[in-house]
Amino acid sequence: MKKKTYAAVIAAVVLGASITACGSKASTAASTAATTAATEAATEAATEASTEAAAAATTELTGPQDAEYTVYNSTGEKVTELYLYENGSSDKGENYAKDGLADGASVVIDRTEDASVIKTISYTLEYTTESGRNASFTTLHFETVPINLLAEDAMTGATPLQFAIPEK
Repeated sequence: MKKKTYAAVIAAVVLGASITACGSKASTAASTAATTAATEAATEAATEASTEAAAAATTELTGPQDAEYTVYNSTGEKVTELYLYENGSSDKGENYAKDGLADGASVVIDRTEDASVIKTISYTLEYTTESGRNASFTTLHFETVPINLLAEDAMTGATPLQFAIPEK
């Protein structure tokens, strides 16, 4: 379908250009008709492409979906508490650093949620270091992302983490 549409556009443009070269009133009318046909064909091709893109974008996910957060400790000290919990929950759940997460170490936290909630769910990532520094990030979405916990002096703003794999 697309090849036919593009071929029609090219043929109409070539026809219009060759008729215009003649310079008569008939050629002007033919040129106008060719230009109109080319415009209509281009509009049809654009509409078709837009419709296909919209259909692909609206494909809904179903069933269980997975997210993965790889958390890297770049705080300069051991992390003693690390939680990832749903915003609004009074239960923080598992401490992912219960045995201590050494500086330079990482841990992978997996989440599985039904597709019907993944666009609306958000999490808090909270951690405490060995010296007692507590930090949190309250707008984490359902996604697969690296998270680098930062030392206080490495922060460039108020956010205690960055979404990147730390440089070696």
